[in-house]
Amino acid sequence: ELSIDSLLRSALQARPELKALAQRVQGQRFVARASEGAYGPSVSVSTGITEAGTEINDLTWNWNAGVFLTWPLLEGGLTRARTREERARLEIVRAQFEQLQQQVRFELEEARLGVRAAKAVVEAADEARINAQDRLKLAEGRYAAGVGNVIELGDAQLALSNAEAQRVNAEYDLSAARALLLSALGKPG
Repeated sequence: ELSIDSLLRSALQARPELKALAQRVQGQRFVARASEGAYGPSVSVSTGITEAGTEINDLTWNWNAGVFLTWPLLEGGLTRARTREERARLEIVRAQFEQLQQQVRFELEEARLGVRAAKAVVEAADEARINAQDRLKLAEGRYAAGVGNVIELGDAQLALSNAEAQRVNAEYDLSAARALLLSALGKPG
């Protein structure tokens, strides 16, 4: 009986494919931001230690260090193209996430309506069973009074059996509809 928005929030927290796609969106956002970092300079540091000399028994330790600053100013638009590509990939992943959210929303709405319909069928089956019970009581009374016949009594018994079978089928359908709703919510049945 919850609203579709609260059901959707619950499904977003429980369904693993939504969680995974949300993580992909976040990861692609980081990649897009990282590609923008290529517009600025990069600094690298290196260091090394060697043992060298002119003769094998006269080796000395040598230590070297270097700091490098590179700033590619003209790369033929490579950085700009990479940045645009990563932003486009981010939009693709966002669109996939939105599409999956809409699909989950549809599944939830469909399952929710299925539960409502199944509940209505159960109520109708209950009414049919009550009517069949009343019909059987009337037929039994008419038969006992000698006004009714055995065919009327048999028909009333058959109607009650059919109504009870419809009630069982309606309960099964309601359970199946609830299971579909739980599945759409990402919860185990």
